[in-house]
Parts: sequence; structure tokens; C-alpha cells
Amino acid sequence: MSNGSGGRVVRVSRIFGEQLFPERQLLLKSSGGVHHIALPGWLQAMVLVACIVSVGGIAYLAMGFARLHEVVDQRIDEARSVSSATALNESAGMDSLRAELAQMRRDLATVNQNYADVTARYQQSHDKLTSLATENDKLRNDLNTATLRAKDLQEARDEAERRAKLAEQAASSKSGNVSQLTKNLDDNRSELRQSEAERTMLQNRVQQLQMELQAANSRAAPLPGQAVQGPVPSERQPQIATDPARVQAAPVGSTAAPIESAEPPDIVAPIPERKPDAGPHARAGSSELEKLLVSTGIDIDHMLNGLNSLGATQSGLGGPYIALGSDSTAAFREDALRKLAKILPLAAPLGQYQFESGFGIRIDPINHRTAFHPGLDLAAPYRSAVYSTAPGTVVFTGTRGEYGRMVEIDHGHGIVTRYAHLHRILVARGQRIGAHVEIGELGSTGRSTGPHVHYEVLVDGTPLDPAKFMEVGKNVVQINAK
Repeated sequence: MSNGSGGRVVRVSRIFGEQLFPERQLLLKSSGGVHHIALPGWLQAMVLVACIVSVGGIAYLAMGFARLHEVVDQRIDEARSVSSATALNESAGMDSLRAELAQMRRDLATVNQNYADVTARYQQSHDKLTSLATENDKLRNDLNTATLRAKDLQEARDEAERRAKLAEQAASSKSGNVSQLTKNLDDNRSELRQSEAERTMLQNRVQQLQMELQAANSRAAPLPGQAVQGPVPSERQPQIATDPARVQAAPVGSTAAPIESAEPPDIVAPIPERKPDAGPHARAGSSELEKLLVSTGIDIDHMLNGLNSLGATQSGLGGPYIALGSDSTAAFREDALRKLAKILPLAAPLGQYQFESGFGIRIDPINHRTAFHPGLDLAAPYRSAVYSTAPGTVVFTGTRGEYGRMVEIDHGHGIVTRYAHLHRILVARGQRIGAHVEIGELGSTGRSTGPHVHYEVLVDGTPLDPAKFMEVGKNVVQINAK
């Protein structure tokens, strides 16, 4: 329905437009002929609308111009009133301007005077700057000379510090030697006291044996009237130091021998000779094995007493007591020494190694100062096998400060070994291990400059030279092979 009404409106508009603006033609004549231009109705309508809009715009502009003209006239009137007021005040303003001008002239004169002063000061400053520049050049030359002299003095100071450092190292080394000598002196004093005790004990033992020998000789003496079967061999005769107070003098002219008193004589046993390299605990006439074990620095008698005390704790023992001769005692002691050698750390912790740093005073490889090294540094390829040097119980595994990864083994009798700077640990704490058991891999952990194992031997907490134990181990193998 709406479409029908809309169509009718369009047709009506079209009919109305065709009637109001019929199509027109414009004829244009030229030399070439006559041309015509068709003007359709819609174009005519547009032209008409444009004209109407133009006329309206022109009318609006005319009204605007008229309004603007009124505003301009109003402003002109205001300006005239303002200019008349300004003319009234102009005379007063001129007086103030003249006063300001006079003040400015005075200020200009002051500025000129100040400029002259500043110019004079500038000239003075320039002269002073020139002199300062000359003095600066002189000071610079003096500074260069002083710098060269300071450099020479610094070199001399460095040389003096180097010499002082060497002297300090030498003094520290001498101090360490003094400490070592003091320690050796204390050891010698202890050795002397022990020797005195041993001498007293031997004197008492010899006196007891002499008394027993005299008693045996008296029991074995021939009866009255019985012939003596030859003289007593000289090698079995007792060596008696007679005391004049205990010997009765024979009558004058008598050929009888002096009669000894009934009291036993005092026996003076000779002090056994001590070889220089036998060590503080070596006995007179000790075996080769005992001398080797003593050279490590351990107390052999203390160790053997420890072994004997372990044997004494066994139960179910007994039987008659039969004293042994000197040969049997020596054989028994030699057997005990062989047992002791089996529990001491006499082996090397590596199969193949290169000796890097020894036991005692050395120059530290990191801070290059004099220090005490409580063990051996043995180098080998990275992750080489590290072995236990004797049977024992693992008492520590883990990282300990500058030692890095470390294994500590207790071998009994106060003997402990340490294996430091390991890459890997292969044993556990509390584990019981034998000799030559792989306990870890060689590394460079802790305070270390490269792959190696730091090996220590401690006896009652005191570090001893492991190289002596290793050297004794080689000789013990040779002795056992004989």
C-alpha cells in the first residue's frame, strides 16, 4: 500500500517538474555551424537553487557588513574619547619621562665608570694570569722532575720491600728451624730421661740377675773334699764392681783371696751406645726392623705396650710361668714388631705419583708466604684411584674447609691418616676397611692449585712426616723378603 502511494508521489513530482522545468535547448552558432546544448529539467532546477543560495548569502553578508560598520564606528568613538584623555595626561607623563631619562643618564655615567674600573681590573688580572702561566710552566717542569724522582724512589722502595720480604722469609725459616731445634732439644731431653729410666731399670735387672747367678753358683759349689771339674769359663764369670767397704782384707802374708761380705755388691751397668740415626725410642742392640720403625718418629715401646694390653684383655688364659732367655725375648719382640708393621700406614696412597711438596716448612703456593706443611702433596692424573695405606676405620668423610673433600681413617693406637682434595669419596663413615682399598678419586677440591692428593699421618694428633713411613714401608718389604 505504501509502495503504491510512494509511486504516485514520484509520478506527480516528475509531471510537475516537467511542466515547471521543461527541457530546453541552447543553440550556439559558430563558423563551423550551429550547435545545440540540451538543458534538462533537473539541471535547470539546480541552477535555480544555486542562484537562490547565492542571493541569500549575499544578503547575509550585506547584513554582516552593516553590523561590522556599526561596531567600527563605536570603537572609533571610544578611541577618540581615550585619545582625548591621553592628551590631558600627556603633559604629566612628559615630566616623568624627563625625570626617568635624567636617571638613566646618571646610571649610564655610573656604568661607564664601572666599565673603566672593570677594564683596569681585567688588565691587572690579565697581567697576573700571564705571570701565573709562567709560574705554572715552571711548576709543571718541577712536577715532572719530582715525578721522575718519585718513580725512582718507588722502584727503590719496591726493591727494598722485596729484599725485606726475602729477609722476612729467611727469618721465618730460621725461626722455624729454631722451633724445630727447640722441639728436637725437648725430644732429646725426653730421650735422655727415658734413657736414664731404662738405665736404672737395667741396673736393677742386672743386679737381680747377678744375685740369682750368685745363688745358683753357691748351690752348684762342690762339696768339701770334692775336686773341681775345671775352671769356670771366663765368659760366664760375673763382671762385679767390688766395693772396698764390702770386702774384708786378708791377713798380712796370707795368699787367700779377699772374702766378700754377705751383702750383694752394687752393679754398675754400662750405658748402651746410641746410634745417631736410631731415633729417640731405639734400644741398644735393636733389630733392623725396630730401627726402621723408630725412624718414623713413633714411640715403639708405647705401641708395643698397646698391643700387649690388647692381648692381655683376652679371657680364658693361664698356665705355669716359665721365664724366657734373652734369645727368646728378642724373637718375641721381633714378632711383635712385625705385627706392628702390619697396622702402621707404611704404603703410598697412590699407585703412580709425582712428588710435589714435602713435609715441614715451605713457601705457600698461593700466597707465597712461609708456612708449615703438615703432609705430602702427591700429583697424579685427574680422578686417579686413592688407596688406604693401612687397615682401619673411616671416621670422617665429607668437605672440611681448605682440605676440600676429605677421608680420615683411624688405624688405632692414636694413628690417623688423612686424604684431602678428593674429587669423589667411595667409602662411608664407620666403614671398616683393609690396606690398599680404594677410598676415593684424586681431585682438586678445597684450597688447591691442581689435581693432587694431600696425605697426612697423625700420631696422637701430632703430624709426622709421611715420607718416612713410605720409605720404611719399602725397606720393610725388603726385610720380609730376606
